[in-house]
Amino acid sequence: MKCWKCGNETVPGARFCNVCGADLSQAPQGQPGAPTPPPPPSGPQEPWNTNPSGNEMILKVFAAVCAVLYGVFAVRHVFSVLGGVLNLFRFHFSILSPIYLVLNGLTAALCAWMVIVSIMFVMRRTPQNTDGLLLLLAGGGVGIIAVRLLSTLLTALFNSYAFLGALKSLFLWILGAAAAVAGVYAILRLLLGENPLAGKDRDILAQEVRDTVNSLTQTAGEAAQGAKASWDAQQQAKREQQNAQYQAAPGQPAPPPMGYAPYRLKADRSLIAYILLNLITCGIYSWYFLYALARDVNVVCAGDGKSTPGLVKLILLSFITCGIYSFFWYYSLGNRLAANAPRYGLNFQENGTTVLLWLVLGSMLCGIGPFIAMHIIIRNTNDLCGAYNYQHGI
Repeated sequence: MKCWKCGNETVPGARFCNVCGADLSQAPQGQPGAPTPPPPPSGPQEPWNTNPSGNEMILKVFAAVCAVLYGVFAVRHVFSVLGGVLNLFRFHFSILSPIYLVLNGLTAALCAWMVIVSIMFVMRRTPQNTDGLLLLLAGGGVGIIAVRLLSTLLTALFNSYAFLGALKSLFLWILGAAAAVAGVYAILRLLLGENPLAGKDRDILAQEVRDTVNSLTQTAGEAAQGAKASWDAQQQAKREQQNAQYQAAPGQPAPPPMGYAPYRLKADRSLIAYILLNLITCGIYSWYFLYALARDVNVVCAGDGKSTPGLVKLILLSFITCGIYSFFWYYSLGNRLAANAPRYGLNFQENGTTVLLWLVLGSMLCGIGPFIAMHIIIRNTNDLCGAYNYQHGI
């Protein structure tokens, strides 16, 4: 076969001419050696990504593995944040504790972001959003590395004993982010035959990222609306059930008289809101929360011969007893809520002993026990305050 450019004979099967170096596969149509164009497809065509070899499934499996791993990291850092909030409440913190709380919170949020983008690769990838998803995945990885790098620098400055461990952790974070992004890119490029990010300028890529983010936001909004509708239905059913039960049991003290509270008691406290606002305010919100909680409990349980100490007494006695009094405070509060439930036709299975066990022994379960105890307190207080509001028409 002759070279299409210089006309000299070429070695059979060679790709390049041994005389002029021309690429024999690039011969113009009609010239000797020009590649034969593939015949046009016939019949109905798949709109995108017909992949009989199963390489698309490899991408989905890889993205799913990334989602699971980053999900584990996100949960672990959420627990780390919760433990940090608890330490703020117990005065067991240094001046850097709020900073580490924020850094761990950012790490958890970025890991959750990596989970969301990875799931989108599994479930919602299209030719239009592939580049946007890849850039968002890379952005999440860069964000994680930046946050962990800042944490490592703080450790090097203020806790040199833990620097080597922090440096090792930073290396693993970098390796993990690089593996996630490079793995997705390699599968797209080598197995699926796509060429992501090629031939597109910055403006086009920026627009694809914005479109992908808008798609993610829309998907999240639809999911949130569905969850809200389900939650509202559950809450309505719960209110109807409670309204049918709000009758004082025989032999129990009657509810406080009408007009005892000049305001409607708060009956929608939330553990999630408590945690988030504590994180944002570096633990300050917990003091207002406990002040308002004790105030409402004293209103709803008035007439039982007891009183829940307020914020000032709780802080002073907890400080004097190195935190021991706070356990007694929660124990007494749990018992008081359970004892007053029959006044409003309610029955709580959990009492002060349950709360105390979660506070003490539950701390060994990755630090989640105190938050389960707080959930019990919040739920039972909400039920009693809701019953009070109903019976008093406020």
